[in-house]
Amino acid sequence: MKKKTFDTVVWMRTRRAKIDEEDQGLSWAEKRKKTRQLLVNDPLWLRLKNRVIEPGVTQSVALEESRGKYDPKQIK
Repeated sequence: MKKKTFDTVVWMRTRRAKIDEEDQGLSWAEKRKKTRQLLVNDPLWLRLKNRVIEPGVTQSVALEESRGKYDPKQIK
């Protein structure tokens, strides 16, 4: 069995804890404003924000997009 080099669950839990710490004391409105400011120029968000998926439609094919201009290293 191949050993994992990256544990997604641990990373996500750590990231959520960091966000909770950063947002401690902020109101819901302040958290919303902060999130919107983070997304305004995010290349991944800009590409996906207008995507519409019809409710109740099950797709039998997995879709894969090219990474195009999106560079995950740009995310802070």
